[in-house]
Amino acid sequence: MSLLVLSDADIRSVLTPRVAIESQRAAYLAVADGRVAASGVTSSWDADGSLTFAHTGAIAGRTGVTCKFGMQVGGNAARGLPSVQAVVMVLDPATGEPLACLNGGTVTALRTGAGVAAAADVLARPDARRLGLVGAGVQAREAARMISAVRDLTAISVHGLSVEESARLAAQLETELIITASAANSAEELAAESDIVVTATTSRTPVVGGAWLPDGSTVLTVGSYEPDRRELDLAATRRADLITADDPVKAAARCGILVEARERGVPAHVSAIGEVIAGRAAGRKAEAEVVLFHCTGLGIQDASLAWAAVELATARQLGERVDF
Repeated sequence: MSLLVLSDADIRSVLTPRVAIESQRAAYLAVADGRVAASGVTSSWDADGSLTFAHTGAIAGRTGVTCKFGMQVGGNAARGLPSVQAVVMVLDPATGEPLACLNGGTVTALRTGAGVAAAADVLARPDARRLGLVGAGVQAREAARMISAVRDLTAISVHGLSVEESARLAAQLETELIITASAANSAEELAAESDIVVTATTSRTPVVGGAWLPDGSTVLTVGSYEPDRRELDLAATRRADLITADDPVKAAARCGILVEARERGVPAHVSAIGEVIAGRAAGRKAEAEVVLFHCTGLGIQDASLAWAAVELATARQLGERVDF
């Protein structure tokens, strides 16, 4: 049996932002169309605060079955390591034989950033040019890279845990994307000056308030994927004219922002982003609307991106072959 092994460099060399974003549009449409052949997620917080996860997924007629297993370790930043450590296995849909093993941290970062961009593309105002990032880690960086592929950004603001962290990411993005980028003095200042806001934190308390959002804002949350993670306050939910999610059923149970809204009796109708992409559900209706998108993370997203990477790498003869 021969197994294709794809590294971070291999995956990034074949997946341009456009290809990655298209893989996520396909994943969201598959969820909306009921073409998810295998999907699941399990997670638990260990005693030291680390998250253990396992995601499975497949799109019927499009991908093989994938399984991503790994951990999110908050203390890894101090060790100089990425917080997400994982592997993604791709199985033949007919025989179940392992076909490939991919760097799971890279798959997670790219599918999350590309998924956020796919949502922003159909939700943000056509003239949205200013991006704000609350959080200065890998997910914030990838979101900026991907969103810049669907909007002609003119400015990026970053507000992380420290001024140094924010300035470092801003400098990286300015160099890579050739877009003016700077560290914001506060999340409130960032929100007030941005057309699109991405929250990429693991905060248990709100990092963006609804009162801070100007008319026409689009806010996309990445880190509110557990019931105790709440990156937006209740005012933001009340303020929203439209709320969307990758999977409304999962979001209702897992997204801390929506869990809190339900517990407090705040109405929050949530549309599937795939239905908006397909044109079966309404997206933004007016420039002044405030629109939210909640990303909880789906195994189908891993499957769609990983399968695209495997197909392209195979065609270009990239990666390492291991016989076992």
